[in-house]
Amino acid sequence: MKRLKFPSPISILLLAGFFYSHPAPAQEKKNLRIVFVSLSWNNQLPFRVAVNKGFFKEQGLAVEPIFVRGGSTAIAALVSGNVDFGSIGGAQAPIRSRARGLDLHIIASLSNFTNYTLIGGKEIKRLEDLRGKVIGVTGAGAFSDFTIRILLKRNNLDPDKDVMLRAIGTTVVRAIALERGAISAAPFTAEDAIRLLDKGYPLIVNLNEALRVPQSIYVTTGEMLEKYPETTKRFLKATILGMQFAKHNKQEAIKSGYAAGLTGEPDIVNRSYDLFSPGWAMDLSVAYDGIQIMLDEDIKAGVVDKKFTLDRVINDRILKQAQQELRSEGRLKP
Repeated sequence: MKRLKFPSPISILLLAGFFYSHPAPAQEKKNLRIVFVSLSWNNQLPFRVAVNKGFFKEQGLAVEPIFVRGGSTAIAALVSGNVDFGSIGGAQAPIRSRARGLDLHIIASLSNFTNYTLIGGKEIKRLEDLRGKVIGVTGAGAFSDFTIRILLKRNNLDPDKDVMLRAIGTTVVRAIALERGAISAAPFTAEDAIRLLDKGYPLIVNLNEALRVPQSIYVTTGEMLEKYPETTKRFLKATILGMQFAKHNKQEAIKSGYAAGLTGEPDIVNRSYDLFSPGWAMDLSVAYDGIQIMLDEDIKAGVVDKKFTLDRVINDRILKQAQQELRSEGRLKP
């Protein structure tokens, strides 16, 4: 998967001049560029299955996956028109971007739950045991910080009084801190969680089943939705088919993942699948309730205007068309 390269300003001007002087009738796109911010199996497997099983080809599409670091880079690529669709972590970035006036929309959800597993120190057995203890997160305001705060509040623990949330960094750094006893718990991706479980660290809660706050979503621009609705529908149909296959055919899906370029220790991948797959959105439907939680927190923090509503950032009209077509074709499983 290659890194994204942006065209030079001169190239952009030349291209703009070409299209201005050679108007063409609107037509659907056949070649799509999809930007991803994660190479984890949880995020990649449904897409890779759709590629390997020919679902995109069946829809008349050729897809080019591109990896970048960070949601802000992915959003910049989308807004600039360098990519067509993006898979990013968490709805906060598109909410805040849309609130600033950027033409960005959430069109589907890969996962309607949080893709973390909370692992504790060996003396921790349940959430209540974390009272007065230190929990490691990526950083203040990061998605891990946000979701742990929500989880604690729902379990009668005040994140500002009953525990100490400490900015530690990535999951690798959090694992080291946990093993050294510097923290008593932290959220981890499924693969990292399996490695810690094998070392005797307890699973406190699997947020893929316990916290309905979408972490992996698909986004695009309003211009893409307006100019290429049929392309968008075909992209979503292929992605849904990949998701369904990945959800219902574990072992064959994992084989497809390897065949399509994913890597990892077979035992770790096999067991981590059981942690992250419960959170997948089978038909990519968007969890409005979970995204509303994120919006409410941003409004409360003053990051987003209190008049901002979800209908300004979520546009799942074409997703519903894709679902209906698959249903009429007898290919949308319950």
